[in-house]
Amino acid sequence: MADVGFSMGIAGTEVAKEASAIILMDDNFSSIVKAIMWGRAVNDAVKKFLQFQITVNITAVILTFVSAVANPRQESVLRAVHLLWVNLIMDTFAALALATDPPTRQILNRKPEKKSAALITLNMWKMIVGQAVFQLVVTFVLNFSGESIFNYKEEHQKEQLKTVIFNTFVWMQIFNQYNNRRLDNKFNIFEGVQRNWFFIGINCIMVGGQIMIIFIGGRAFSITRLNGPQWGYSLVLGALSLPMAVVIRLIPDAFIAEFLPPSWRHKLVPEEDVSDKEVARYAMNKRNLTFIKNIRGGRLNQLKFKLESIRDHYHHGDDRLAGAISGMTVT
Repeated sequence: MADVGFSMGIAGTEVAKEASAIILMDDNFSSIVKAIMWGRAVNDAVKKFLQFQITVNITAVILTFVSAVANPRQESVLRAVHLLWVNLIMDTFAALALATDPPTRQILNRKPEKKSAALITLNMWKMIVGQAVFQLVVTFVLNFSGESIFNYKEEHQKEQLKTVIFNTFVWMQIFNQYNNRRLDNKFNIFEGVQRNWFFIGINCIMVGGQIMIIFIGGRAFSITRLNGPQWGYSLVLGALSLPMAVVIRLIPDAFIAEFLPPSWRHKLVPEEDVSDKEVARYAMNKRNLTFIKNIRGGRLNQLKFKLESIRDHYHHGDDRLAGAISGMTVT
């Protein structure tokens, strides 16, 4: 019934090696645990990257389309070179950053996933849609109401506003990377980040590249240099992705599942935690097993020895009594 079969690489027969999916080269069963840890880590890495990539795609496509349609000259607020830099962040840097988290022992504490489980879970869709809506709201407000909010009337200030939108959009993706390090509803998104030097180094490259583009990008990137307050707006709005993720994680998955069709709910919602009744039943079974273990190791053996001595004592007296005692011992 196993989905994956193991065989021994040293002591195993050739038939077993051919029939198995994985061969333990060192004949060590602890290698199975490492294989499970790395298998789950790779699966999580794919999910983290998909969660980040789909969020960026939804936001970039809708923002580009709507801003181009609403503009009298049909020019998008995100130029082609902007989208090129965003895709470089999304497809290359983010993939390396989110796929290099090493596995931990805590990854073994969760239940295994079914073969029929969806690759993108309900929790992931919750984060994808929530972050995409937040990013679209921020960028739309800056694009359509930014001039009146900041009282920009000069043409130079209007060009700066477009750069602010692009800068804010990129910083939201940089901060959202940290949110995507977790696939559950826990809040500690920085757990284990100090052990992943790839993630830290790649984020430094992304941050340094964005700062260089804004300062020296110029006409090559269709960029206008920003002043201090405009940098502050971009960083603060981008950092709001972190508290927004906390709000999204506070929304119960069961509440969202109530609005889904039954077929979707079965695929997207993971198995529910055991109920209180099942927990009580498990605790009772555990106590029963402990009791049986104790009597097998101590009192039951003593009773067996006593019955055997009684049987030996009456062996030459009453065969029926000896037979009865033997029956008791077997029972």
